[in-house]
Amino acid sequence: MHILLASASPRRRELIHRIGWEADIEKSDFPEVKNEEEALSFIRKEKKEMEFAPFAHSSLVCAANAFGKAADAASRRGDGIPVVGADTIVVLWQDILGKPENREDAFRMLRALSGKTHAVKTGMAVLYQGKTDLTVTSTEVRFRQLEDEEIRKYIETGEPMDKAGAYGIQGIGTLLVESIHGSYDNVVGLPLTVLYERMRKIVG
Repeated sequence: MHILLASASPRRRELIHRIGWEADIEKSDFPEVKNEEEALSFIRKEKKEMEFAPFAHSSLVCAANAFGKAADAASRRGDGIPVVGADTIVVLWQDILGKPENREDAFRMLRALSGKTHAVKTGMAVLYQGKTDLTVTSTEVRFRQLEDEEIRKYIETGEPMDKAGAYGIQGIGTLLVESIHGSYDNVVGLPLTVLYERMRKIVG
């Protein structure tokens, strides 16, 4: 399978290559929406209300971002091959935890996640020859109880700074996790089984 991946994320590229697919990379300049109100405004502007009808709240946010990234890449490269856009967010209760702005913000996020269960949601959009397929996959992740000093040591590694929720499960951040229920790949940034199944339907 040959796709156009609307992401510069090395983690998503690695996941695609793991299943033997080829991916052209087209980094998106789409300005991500940060909440439901911004997502709804974008969806109305694009006149895509029907496509987004199944989603609400935080799922709407990551679905809108995934579509925005894919559409931005397709506007430059076309959709003659499947264009895949994705957006991963961490949700604690109803709060969306994005990438930390600085070390203090990373500490705040990790301390909030300590000893609790949160959801990792990945919105995924596949655009192909005028067709649009949208999904949101959710995985439950529970952190063990963290001490402040180990949070600080983890932040010193630099790993949390470019990741939603301030941790990477595929790296040192795996030591923070007590349990996971659902797709591991989804937490890394791209639910491969869902992508494979949707691609079979949209491409044939």
